[in-house]
Amino acid sequence: MSNGELFLSPDTINRVFIISLYLPIALICYWRLIPDLSQSAKRLANTMLAAQALVILWSMEWEPSSNFEHWLQILTGEYNIPATLASAQLALVGCAALLTARIVKARHSYHRLYNIGIGLAFLFLALDEYHKIHERIPNWGAYYFALGVVVVLATIVLAMYSPWRASKWHICLLAGLAISGAGGIGFELMPTVCDSIGPFRLNKCLLFSTIEEALEFIGVWLALVAVLGQIPVSASASSSPVQRTIYAAPILWIFLLLLISFVPALEMRLFARQASVRFQSGVNLHGYTIVTSREVSRVRLYASAKQGNGIRLGYSVHLVDQVKGTSVARSDEWEDRRNGFWLFGPEYAPIYGQVIEVEIPPQTPVNRAYWVILSLWRKNGGDYVPRMVLASDLELLSETQVLLGELVIPAEPDNLPTIPLAEFENGFALEAVDLPERAQPGESLSISFAWRSKVQSREDHVQYLHLGYVSPPREGESVEGGAELVESDEWFVYDQQPLGPRLPARLWYSGLADSETWRVPLPADLAPGQYNVFTGIYRARDGGRVPASDAAGAPFVDARVPLGRLIVE
Repeated sequence: MSNGELFLSPDTINRVFIISLYLPIALICYWRLIPDLSQSAKRLANTMLAAQALVILWSMEWEPSSNFEHWLQILTGEYNIPATLASAQLALVGCAALLTARIVKARHSYHRLYNIGIGLAFLFLALDEYHKIHERIPNWGAYYFALGVVVVLATIVLAMYSPWRASKWHICLLAGLAISGAGGIGFELMPTVCDSIGPFRLNKCLLFSTIEEALEFIGVWLALVAVLGQIPVSASASSSPVQRTIYAAPILWIFLLLLISFVPALEMRLFARQASVRFQSGVNLHGYTIVTSREVSRVRLYASAKQGNGIRLGYSVHLVDQVKGTSVARSDEWEDRRNGFWLFGPEYAPIYGQVIEVEIPPQTPVNRAYWVILSLWRKNGGDYVPRMVLASDLELLSETQVLLGELVIPAEPDNLPTIPLAEFENGFALEAVDLPERAQPGESLSISFAWRSKVQSREDHVQYLHLGYVSPPREGESVEGGAELVESDEWFVYDQQPLGPRLPARLWYSGLADSETWRVPLPADLAPGQYNVFTGIYRARDGGRVPASDAAGAPFVDARVPLGRLIVE
């Protein structure tokens, strides 16, 4: 008390709440339910309740000496001891329900189907508890609420047609679902309280996450008692394989979680582009994938960091216009070590998968080349400080930015039938050319090219424009009379990328249809007269021209596509 105010610690509130929660529930269960369990089921229920109590006590009372110990014991943490226990308990409920469906001779088939459904639901929840699958499901709360409603309604109907000795287990299951649901959904929506509760002022903010986890723990334990109560005592005698199966379930589940922790490393070797990038803060990038649509670019990183390195890190991915150098979209995500495992200690550095989805604004220009740039940052107070790149086999744009790759946002497909002027051997097609009749020396020649691609290109090509001077007819001949103009050795040559630097040919995709207007600077001393105009493309890597043919399949000489004549005045 200070200046007439009563101060209260949030830790005290959490302790009082947990004791008030566990004590009456445990007394009721040990008075009315536990005595009716088999000896093996009793031992299992006692063990799980004792494990919960120890973990909660350890989490709230033990002062950690390192970041790793803090992560290891915190109730609201991921991939640590409390998360493993919570997941194992859910898995135990699921296995017990499936075992009940297997050994109990139900009077009706829907009894068995009910237990199978409960078992599968709890196994999914067990996996979700550890790997947070719901965080990747839009509107997951609505789906989970719907699943809870289905389970509750099915349990109520089953209880109505069951004798009292059986219906009490259904009531226990409903109570467990209600309590865990209140923790998992209800308290998660509670705002953080930092000022006061009634007449008491808080000396620090009250987070409801600890209460949420305690509710989920005890709620799932009630569900476990309910499912164990449906296994006949005779079926779980000490010599029965049922007992061994139930006891082995948590151990096997933890072993499964351990195996799953190695999945990103295998996935990386099979599907990812390999990389070797070392950042400050002990983070290493080993591989990545990039998948892009019109709406989103999904970058999946495969990185590693020691489990004992618990500082707050995050990733940023930018899409940067290669021509303008501006960022058109970005996404920032906290580092998400979904595949850590506490068993191997603080020096263990598992490979984890980090997904970063960059939403592409609708107004973002299509058919442009964008860089995909990655950076790592650390939150330091109110600042987000970029981490230095210490070593990299990927190109760097700066000392903190790694170039993962490049991409193009495709335009809507244009499936209109056309007859191209030229089809090239590599799958490109020149659809149309808009060539003016006349031009002036020293000015820019405006000429438009329309292109299509039937293939996904992987290499750069350069387009050339050739203007070949033609001499006038000899004396006494006239062009109108049918005399041919003679091509001289005077040429004007101009090269650039077909669609300019905004979309290099290495990023052309199947279905591309686009055009580009060139502004060709003509020399001031370009001789007046008539010029034959040709175009074509060649490979940037070796300068080799790509063969081309007309719409009828006849090849063009020297892989040059004739476009007509231009008069330079």
